[in-house]
Amino acid sequence: MSNDIFLVLGCSVLMCFTFGILVISISLIIAASRKGSSTLETKPKQLQSITTTINPRETLKIIVRFAQQSKYQISNIDEAKCQIVLEESPSFAGSHWGFFYPIFVSLRADNTTLIEIGIKSKFRQADFIILRHHERCVNGLKAALFAQQ
Repeated sequence: MSNDIFLVLGCSVLMCFTFGILVISISLIIAASRKGSSTLETKPKQLQSITTTINPRETLKIIVRFAQQSKYQISNIDEAKCQIVLEESPSFAGSHWGFFYPIFVSLRADNTTLIEIGIKSKFRQADFIILRHHERCVNGLKAALFAQQ
């Protein structure tokens, strides 16, 4: 009789493990299928802004160099509109499903450049994870801009 209990418990654990792996796999497939270009259609609700004296075109070049030297990939770029989308791939360690960072660069009336950095999660995840990654990207951009001034 005790062997039957271990067999049932073992099967239950195996089924739960298999179900978990299936859910994670489907989530990664959904996250990988998302396209960054859609994030430029409307500005996300969550935006952080940076102002600089560097002109918009040069600012865009700094953002490109920042992406090339970091873990971010360039998902989409529109030089005419001074818009770019950086992408962060999902973590296979399970800490996040990946992000898009739509960035809008514009010249202000006082001849300064406004950089608006948004974030869009590739798949539903906790707000504190989104905020942490958004802050990390913004701080990286601030450092890249500071290094160029």
